[in-house]
Amino acid sequence: MAPDSGSAGGSDGWQVPDRIERDLPESHTVLWTVIVVAAVFDVVTTMVGLAAGLEEGNRVARAFLTTYGDAGIGLLKFAALVALVIAWYVLPDREAELVLAGFAVISLLTVTLNALTLLSL
Repeated sequence: MAPDSGSAGGSDGWQVPDRIERDLPESHTVLWTVIVVAAVFDVVTTMVGLAAGLEEGNRVARAFLTTYGDAGIGLLKFAALVALVIAWYVLPDREAELVLAGFAVISLLTVTLNALTLLSL
């Protein structure tokens, strides 16, 4: 089978796309913005709390911190965002939006809890 306009093809008909892209509806743009901003605040508030002597409450995050030190919290957040990008890319629009919304809500709740904990010090 011959490749189509620059795509590499195999004998089984599988085609490598010229580009990997997805439409970004306005609702997804808003949710991604919330997620990225919340991720930054989550890492910052977590690092401030750890520096103040608080213990990480999430077992997975604690394991990352134990294994990788302070960089572990950023590594964990990065891994979660990579998984989210993959899920968003492969899911249909409605399901992808629901996943983004769920992640955004959980992220905002986490940042709120972190901030309230820091304010109580």
